Amino acid sequence: MRPLHIFTKREAYLMVAGAMFLGFFLSLVMQSFLPEDGGMVLAERLFILLGELAFLVAPLFILRQRGIKILDVVPLQPVSPTTHLMALLMVIGVIGVVSIYEVLILPYFPMPQFLQQFESELAEGGTGSLLLLILAGTIAAPLVEEFLFRGMLQQSLFYRYGSSLPAILVPTAIFALFHIAYLFYLPAFLELLALAILLGWLTVKTGNILIPMLVHAIFNLSSFSSLLFPELEAVETVGDLGLAWITVSLVLFVSGWIYFKFMPVAVNEEVYLIRPLRKEA
Repeated sequence: MRPLHIFTKREAYLMVAGAMFLGFFLSLVMQSFLPEDGGMVLAERLFILLGELAFLVAPLFILRQRGIKILDVVPLQPVSPTTHLMALLMVIGVIGVVSIYEVLILPYFPMPQFLQQFESELAEGGTGSLLLLILAGTIAAPLVEEFLFRGMLQQSLFYRYGSSLPAILVPTAIFALFHIAYLFYLPAFLELLALAILLGWLTVKTGNILIPMLVHAIFNLSSFSSLLFPELEAVETVGDLGLAWITVSLVLFVSGWIYFKFMPVAVNEEVYLIRPLRKEA
């Protein structure tokens, strides 16, 4: 089992805040090079991918300055192939449950105009643009966001507080702020919170950052389903989903929940506090 190095609460918060500030700043700088007429779709998708990776600049710089390896600050306890399989099946069930939730809820909550425009813009461009978009959503986003929120921040809070509840809820709140556009649309906001809590819970149970990365990646991939399969736009009611889809989704979700529910909390036996640059009060 690899030893785990954690930051003080103060430095963990500053690390994530610095990552978000510099990441958003670099993203805006890159977006400023795009023409106002929006004619460079491929370049825009590339900047989205690079913009996601930009959130790693500050943490990687700080870790390098402190002489700490990136793998030292994320949980990587060994997990069985069965656990990987159950995580995979569970997220498939979660995607199905979310589809049921959406057809039941969305008719009562019209999507804001800016989100409609955002989603329509995602459908623009050719195969190359779509590929870059999928890479950003399924590779870069899970890697970066899980490293920041369930990796450095959650682990530092978990071992400093000695409790999983604040360690899950605090990163969940910051994760929601990170996806600020969805704060103004209640159904998407609730979906975002549920996903973040699930990712945090799986991290606590498995002690391995690869599990929430896997779940996050597959969940994000499902969000591109309407771009890859336009016929899915015709699904508007529970009846359109079909009894088989609903049943399989619920069975997979409940089976995964039961599996992880009875799994003991993973606690790393070797945890070392990274010496803070400034002594905390």
